[in-house]
Amino acid sequence: MKIIRTLAGDLPAGEAGVIDYHEHVIARPPVDRPEDSDLTLCDVDKMAQELQSFARAGGGLLVDASTADFGANAHLRLEASRKAGVPVVGTVGFGQKEHHTQAVKDSGVEELYARVSAAVREGYGPLKLRPGQLKFGTSYQFISPSEEKCARAVARVQRDTGLPLFTHTGVGTMALEQLELLESEGADLSRVCIGHMDRNPDLWLYKQILRRGVFLGLDQVSKVKYCTEQTRISLIMELVRCGYGRRILIGGDLARRSYLTAFGGGPGFSYIPAQFIPRLKGQMMEEGFTHREAEQTAGDLLVNNPRDFLALEQKEGG
Repeated sequence: MKIIRTLAGDLPAGEAGVIDYHEHVIARPPVDRPEDSDLTLCDVDKMAQELQSFARAGGGLLVDASTADFGANAHLRLEASRKAGVPVVGTVGFGQKEHHTQAVKDSGVEELYARVSAAVREGYGPLKLRPGQLKFGTSYQFISPSEEKCARAVARVQRDTGLPLFTHTGVGTMALEQLELLESEGADLSRVCIGHMDRNPDLWLYKQILRRGVFLGLDQVSKVKYCTEQTRISLIMELVRCGYGRRILIGGDLARRSYLTAFGGGPGFSYIPAQFIPRLKGQMMEEGFTHREAEQTAGDLLVNNPRDFLALEQKEGG
């Protein structure tokens, strides 16, 4: 049986329903910007309200992409998840260099590998919760020395455990370089999502990435300061036409209070199922897709693709 590993325990993959593959439930600012209060998401009750708005829009499961670099608060994510009644997947690994502590910068690849491997095997945070996803990040147009060490360590953990792996790309750059690194470490590329690629809306690049067998993450949905929703929708439609509809993941990455309705901002966790997907379906039919094709694409983006990315084969004894 296939399962998705949530902070509350293993969930049969078929029960997950609508999935948002990239958000932040509890998080703190990067270590180089500790005073940015807009990036401080530590109010359990408010975040439970935000999760409930996602559930009212049809949401069934949400992935929190916050690693320990965003605060060792897995227990608070679980508390918000339980209050809202929405399963949340936890993540271990590392963000990009802005999130790296001095201890991370001073560690070697083997030390970092041991740290992440132990978190996967034994659990992490005060309650020793088990993560359902790995992560590493790289900068805009380069990979720093600490980012390379973290990436290699996480790639090796992915190789050894089979957990899904999400990568942060700085403004959608260094994707091909990430793939080379992952391949050199023996990672299973079919279990990898290259994230933030709608920061760099380049169809030719998308095809190069997808030909390697990975998932493509378009996880800045709603952030028109980066590109319009028309751009995202046009790219999705073209990728569907090219046969890549089952390798696209969408999310919001709404890691600021000002993005969340519970704090008086917007558009909130409900935006993708309640607003983006209906617009996508409508535009697909305007562009010549059938109703059935539009519904299939919506189902793939909301349910099938993130389920396939997150699902693990349950092993005897856990």
